[in-house]
Amino acid sequence: LAVHENPRVGPNAEDLLLDQTVFEDYRDGHAGARSIMEKVLAGELAASVSSLTVFDLWRSPGFDRRAEIGYSGMLSFLEEAPLSVDAARTAGVWLASVGDSEREALARFALIAAVASEREEPICTRNPVPFRRFYSRLVEY
Repeated sequence: LAVHENPRVGPNAEDLLLDQTVFEDYRDGHAGARSIMEKVLAGELAASVSSLTVFDLWRSPGFDRRAEIGYSGMLSFLEEAPLSVDAARTAGVWLASVGDSEREALARFALIAAVASEREEPICTRNPVPFRRFYSRLVEY
């Protein structure tokens, strides 16, 4: 794990907000994602997931019954991190400063970053670049 903004990782770690990449990579056998999820499943690491990430997983190409069962099992170990009105407002302000051509592509990243910011959690992701536009507390794997 490459940790930015010095979030704690370990037995007394603060929560991590898991991005879509963690779920997909865990399913594909990625060592970094497996390490994170094994720590979550063992209770060594607390983690949450945005309702937006769940939406993205369920609408992703290749989503099938097997993926649904796997993701549902993982979700049972995570805290739900819903999108609040304040977080939506924050994301809207952030997106207002982005060019029109990028706004749609970056919307989900801004919304998830706003949820993480509101909860004061770092985002755990393999795809940090779009999140960095809005939020600096990231844990890369």
